Amino acid sequence: MGLGMDKCCCFIPLRLGTFIIALWFFVVYLFDAVTGFMGSNAVTIYSGQSAKAWYYIGLLLTVIICVGGFFGVIGSLFASRRFAKAFSIIAWINCVLSIVKYVISLALMAVNRDDLVRSCQRSGFVGFDNNQVPLSPTVLSESTYYSPVRYPGTLNAHATSLEDCQSIIKTFLIAYGVVIFIVLLLQIYFAKVVTNYSSRLRNGARHHRLHDQQIKDFEESRYHMSTVY
Repeated sequence: MGLGMDKCCCFIPLRLGTFIIALWFFVVYLFDAVTGFMGSNAVTIYSGQSAKAWYYIGLLLTVIICVGGFFGVIGSLFASRRFAKAFSIIAWINCVLSIVKYVISLALMAVNRDDLVRSCQRSGFVGFDNNQVPLSPTVLSESTYYSPVRYPGTLNAHATSLEDCQSIIKTFLIAYGVVIFIVLLLQIYFAKVVTNYSSRLRNGARHHRLHDQQIKDFEESRYHMSTVY
């Protein structure tokens, strides 16, 4: 697309595209934050289990990105140069924060993969039907005779076998790595679109000021010529 792009995703006008991008940051990260607080977001729970402080830091970064998106939604409705300029900066900040959030979360989960497997054995995989909190790493018996037992209404209600958990966690980490790579590339493109929209508004305003000044100069020159003759 380059610096001369005049459409978002080849066919969406820049103003509408900026609104959709702001909505993306607001809705996606609001959903991320809500599911994290509810305990149904596997990334938030497992990365927070690996490093307790990261649970709160990750949620804080998510909320900041969400608020930035909300600011962009409001600003893009008015086509204000100041809002567009501010959101073009916010969009890049959101990109940086999301890179930090996703990469550190993935690294923590990959390094502590065995803890994730044991947590899955004890309580099952985190999901909408299996809300959890970021507990300390699970310690399970290493006996070959050990197998998880499910007790309804307890942490063990969704207990899962070692083989199943190893497969689930492996698939989860690979899928998460692929998804965040795509999302981060998409968000970098979004930030470029917003920056281009801001530049268009700024250049348009400069063009109008120059045009108005040329008209003013022309009118003044006509006035002076009429007074001479």
